[in-house]
Amino acid sequence: MPAARFSASFPAPARVDSSPAGQLVAGERLGVWRVVQALHSADTGRWYRVEHQRAGQQVGALLVYHRAEDGQAMLLRLAEQVSQTAELCHPVIAVPLDSGVTPAGQPYLVMAWPEEGEPLLGPATYAMPLRQRLALLLPLCDALQAAHEQGLLLRELDPGLLWRLGGKRLRLLSLGLAELGAAPETPRPRYTPAALPFVAPELRDGGAASLASESWALGLLACWLINGRQPRPDSNGVVRPSASALASLGTAERFSLEALLLKAMADEPALRHPSARELGEDLRAWLAGRNHSALSLAPMPEPAPPSLPKTGAGAPASRRPWRGLALTGGLVLLTLGAWAAAHQGVLPPLF
Repeated sequence: MPAARFSASFPAPARVDSSPAGQLVAGERLGVWRVVQALHSADTGRWYRVEHQRAGQQVGALLVYHRAEDGQAMLLRLAEQVSQTAELCHPVIAVPLDSGVTPAGQPYLVMAWPEEGEPLLGPATYAMPLRQRLALLLPLCDALQAAHEQGLLLRELDPGLLWRLGGKRLRLLSLGLAELGAAPETPRPRYTPAALPFVAPELRDGGAASLASESWALGLLACWLINGRQPRPDSNGVVRPSASALASLGTAERFSLEALLLKAMADEPALRHPSARELGEDLRAWLAGRNHSALSLAPMPEPAPPSLPKTGAGAPASRRPWRGLALTGGLVLLTLGAWAAAHQGVLPPLF
């Protein structure tokens, strides 16, 4: 396998028409790669199957970006992370191998071949039962946990980089990764249009990518898998699956799943799942019909004890004598009233 290489030199960004006239054809050569066939198209770009001309039967998946500026931003980040991504070793993650620019000026990226597949968010996936669709997130959560151990996290979730390989198998083409714990980028990073819906609120405000922002993106991806389309905020501004998409679930199942998703996409990062691992654990629990962390209620705080009157120098001394006199007068009146009631009609007439 050739060493991965990523070019940091590109022509001036220019929008390229993604019409069939701009597509590559079988037999066309890009560097050491030869196009074998065109695959599916995504919002970000068009996928092709390619073969390495000098490495025998090595096969790759080549992505040609529709927008040159998107490809330029992505490949510049990959050039900075080449050593870390090269160490990623997980069956779900396909690592980048090569990059370049087509004769038409479109940036391209070659990934390790993930087997023949189709986009995760596609008609074949939406035709699967709801539980099977949500189970597709489990291998993704496991793969991201492996990336965390290598010091990386998913900064940008582009659904076009997720392939379903039949059944429950999934491949993540490892783009959009960032260094775990890195400071916020300045200027603000560019997100591809396909990834914009999955950007957590704090990232839109210029915050740094974190495990919590990753959980937010995974929660939205789950809603998308449930709906079969992009979920929209309700009247209260809360993003959740549509009621019709959850109609097949019982009341308890629906309540449990909505609680899980609301936790994953909470406005406050501290209230979300701490990472993809915990979100995956909750999803496994839901699929098994068990309780999960989003259903655990925090105990109500203990009521504060009543405040005691001040007895020190700060207490208002002038009110204390009058308070004592009022209490004494009240007791006298109560005593007289009781005595009068007991002797009513007993006293002799005065005249």
